Amino acid sequence: MKWFIKLMMVVLILVLTSCSDDQYPSISEDQNVLITVNIKDMSVSFINVDTKEKIAEWQMEKPYTGGLILPDRDTLLLYGKQLDNVDLFSLRNGEKVSSWELGKGIVNGKLLKGGNQIAFADQSLHAVRFYNTIGQELEVVKTEANPLTLFENQETEKLYVISFNAENLTVIDENSTKKITSFPIHPSAAGAVLRENQREIWIGGHGEGTELESNIHVYDTVTGELLKQIPAPLMPINFQEKDGFIYVLSHGSNTLYKLDSEGKVADSTKVGANPFEMTVLGESLIIAGYDSDDIHFINADTLEITKTVSVGRGPFQLILRGE
Repeated sequence: MKWFIKLMMVVLILVLTSCSDDQYPSISEDQNVLITVNIKDMSVSFINVDTKEKIAEWQMEKPYTGGLILPDRDTLLLYGKQLDNVDLFSLRNGEKVSSWELGKGIVNGKLLKGGNQIAFADQSLHAVRFYNTIGQELEVVKTEANPLTLFENQETEKLYVISFNAENLTVIDENSTKKITSFPIHPSAAGAVLRENQREIWIGGHGEGTELESNIHVYDTVTGELLKQIPAPLMPINFQEKDGFIYVLSHGSNTLYKLDSEGKVADSTKVGANPFEMTVLGESLIIAGYDSDDIHFINADTLEITKTVSVGRGPFQLILRGE
């Protein structure tokens, strides 16, 4: 009987060891890749952006919702609001290499200028938490309830924080990691683009209750004054600026708007199904269709879709590793 118990213990140890040492397909260091974090099937897809082909897909064991690439170009950091840990993976080796115990509540992360610090939006602590790239916490800055959107002015080294459940924008000095100002904004705000030379912040949102957001709100970066509203129905939640144009993704109407600097519509097109995420790569925009389980490469000049690539189910965030 004792030998049987010992045998079962050895089997259990082997099973646990194999579960903790998952091996994923390797991602070559010399490839420029687009990574999608897919939340419906808990997967991570990898697309070679030069060939525009999917090259690998990792089936994960945790419900990650977002991530970022560290400056070494090899470490993929993944987080999720319901997870106790932030996990780090080597793309080259296809395996998890470390975990940072931050606790539940992490909904966003941003690698700041210089690549030495990461800002995490923590909805459990209602704070932005600053970490270095080896997992040491540097500072915790309290914000309004449920911080969500993070965007940075790299020239002035200021971090802007939008709290989804509070009608307020917080500005943090990245050097001192101290809150320096805040001003009121519209409810249920999400997504933004900073136009510092024009002293403008364009902010979108989902709307409140049965009132869906149809407008972009433009605020003065110094006074916080609401300068104007720009129609972009429905629910403008993602922004990119390129070559003097502002590209706005409204996921409520599956519409991509191309606006000039004054907010006038230069062009628009339907794209994806329930698109949430957008990024710029060279002369292309890349948009993820959350309900169509694909990504679209779009010519930024003409708004023509040049390539569609299927990924895992529910692509929720896009991460670029490029030149």
